[in-house]
Amino acid sequence: MIYPALIARLRHVGAVFLLMLLSACSSAPVAQQVQQYDFGPLATNTSAPTGTGKLQISIAEISIPPALESNSMLYRLQYDNVQQLKTYSLHRWSMPPAQLLLQRLKADLVAQGADVLTNSDGAANLPLLRLEIDEFSQIFSSASLSNAHINLRASVIKDRKLLAQKSFQQKVPASTADAPGGARAMREAADASILEIQNWIMSLPLK
Repeated sequence: MIYPALIARLRHVGAVFLLMLLSACSSAPVAQQVQQYDFGPLATNTSAPTGTGKLQISIAEISIPPALESNSMLYRLQYDNVQQLKTYSLHRWSMPPAQLLLQRLKADLVAQGADVLTNSDGAANLPLLRLEIDEFSQIFSSASLSNAHINLRASVIKDRKLLAQKSFQQKVPASTADAPGGARAMREAADASILEIQNWIMSLPLK
């Protein structure tokens, strides 16, 4: 015979166990989604490059080091080991950085009234712009301070002859010491690099 007190006790234990189970389920870690970034829409008030005349140019695919072949967002810790590239685990570019930069460059040039073709279009009479990226990462000088760094080289070739070559470097402070802040700073650094490249190209005797 089960006594009423024992039945009540068993019911109490069962209720406590159920509450513990529900609590454990609610406190289980929730899988975080990977956040993707691009450079956003092209600014409508982009400053026009200096120089006169309509620019007509062909652009080759951008050369990159192996570390930039993926969509990873890269950063370095200058205060620890600046030679070691690290990747954000939950933050990615929407496409590899070279593709983002090339897409932005073409869109900006066209917005400025230039005629832009790709190297595969076979326009042999147009000057060819080649870009090589050396650095495209967020560098932390401390745990709370970081900058976006873009280092690249540009070459202009026409009729298989090198007309000009120049290096460009941009360093833009990040508003926050994290991936979103780095992404915003990288966009600003990319736009600043593109404007410098445009001004440089317009200063060259391409005709």
